Amino acid sequence: MKKFICVIMIILMCLSISSCDPGQYDIDREELNDVVSVELINYDNPEQKKFSSWVPDHFRKLKPIDLEKCEVLETLPEDMITDFVDYFSEREILNKYYTYNSPKDICIKLNYSDDSFLILWADYENESFRGYVGEYTSEGKVLSFWGSFCALSDYEYLVENYFDCKLKNDPDDL
Repeated sequence: MKKFICVIMIILMCLSISSCDPGQYDIDREELNDVVSVELINYDNPEQKKFSSWVPDHFRKLKPIDLEKCEVLETLPEDMITDFVDYFSEREILNKYYTYNSPKDICIKLNYSDDSFLILWADYENESFRGYVGEYTSEGKVLSFWGSFCALSDYEYLVENYFDCKLKNDPDDL
């Protein structure tokens, strides 16, 4: 009887651990065909909040973007947009992984032809994949929330290989 109870407990524990996986957001490359420009921006957002748990649906708690607090740092040349979008479309996004209510600091903004846009951000300051990937209307209202990058290195690669920005200080520069 004790063995049976142990087996049941192990099965329940395995089920509870595996049920917490948020899954992956499958990026539709066709959806990204509508990207007309890509910008590196600095978003001044001191009111950003971290959610205590990613499990609940926090969509109603997501904050719109105040476009007046977005400063364009750099615009990706047109001839690099396809390469950028191809690379990004192959990255893994944790589906609906709500870690923050909004992006901040250095973000990537993909602008669509209808003036809506997608914001990509990862918590690079804390060296965490946690972040924010979401779509907005042209006025800055939240349209949809994709989740967060599976790996911080994917976000860092996009910023540091397509723009002149370095997210971390090189020890040789100090």
